[in-house]
Parts: sequence; structure tokens; C-alpha cells
Amino acid sequence: MRASSRTDRRGSRWLLRAVVMAVLLASSLAVAAPAQAVETINCTPMSDPACKDLTPAVQCIWSNGDGTSTIAWGYSNPSDKILHIDIGGKNNMKSGPDDQGQWLDFPPGTVQNAFVTTVTGTDRTWTLGSNKASTSDSTPACPTKPVSMIGSAHALLLGIALMAAAALSVLVGRRGRLGVPA
Repeated sequence: MRASSRTDRRGSRWLLRAVVMAVLLASSLAVAAPAQAVETINCTPMSDPACKDLTPAVQCIWSNGDGTSTIAWGYSNPSDKILHIDIGGKNNMKSGPDDQGQWLDFPPGTVQNAFVTTVTGTDRTWTLGSNKASTSDSTPACPTKPVSMIGSAHALLLGIALMAAAALSVLVGRRGRLGVPA
């Protein structure tokens, strides 16, 4: 009878783990999915008034000590829509090539450290529509070497949920090995 009881407990522990993992996975996928579709406006022709309010920003500059500098860039989009601007006359970097890793799609809000550029010297200007942001002598020094923003809040929440699921699975497994009732 004891072997059967032990087998039943293992089976119920496995079922508990499976249910917990399924619930955590489902909730993390719900968090990762966008709550609602946001309209995207094509600002390459700059015909929509929302496009005119999109503003680039220089966050800070870091001297690499070899004659190059790394510059952190951000932007502000006060509209409630995603604004899209193709690389070219309305979305470009000067000096150098137009495309230096800047975004094409600008979700609503203010984003700091959206991307970085590494340049010779310190002179650079980013144009978005008719708005410009340029480095200058008054551009603050970065406290550490900047890196581009990676991922999003949704990806962060998904990662946290998956780590919590893995940790819970380990804890449930330890509880079973220690003979603590579930």
C-alpha cells in the first residue's frame, strides 16, 4: 500500500507542476500580447499633424578615448499613435550615412536611449521631419558607456514570468523530496 501511496503523491506533484506551469505560461503570454492595436501613421510624407510633433533628442555622449564618441539618442512622440518615418530626407543622421541605426517606428511616449551611434569626433545631427537634435559642447557626458535599448517592457515581463515558473517548479520539486505535504 505504501508504494501505491508514494506513486499517487508523485503523480499529484507532477500534475500540480504541470498546472502551475500552464497557468504561468498562459499569463505570461497574455502579458506579452499587446492590449490593443495602435494605429500606425506613415510620416514619410509628413502630412499628418501628429508627425510634426515627433522630436528627436540627444541624451548624452561618451568619449571612447580613441577619437570616437558614443552618443545615446531618444525621442518624444506626444501622439497616441505609432509614427513611421523611412530612412532618408525626413529621418537621417548627419554627418555620415543617413542610416545609423535610428528607429523607423516611434511608439507613443518619450523614449530615452533608443539607439546609440559611435562616431569619429562628437558632431552629429538627427533629423526627424522638420525637428533636429544635435550634439554640442553642452551635451551632457554619459555616466557609463551607453548601449541601445533592447526588447521592451512586455519582453521583460515575459522573462520574469518564465523565471518565476521555473523557480516555482524547483521549489515544488524540493518540497516533494523533503517529504513536506503539498
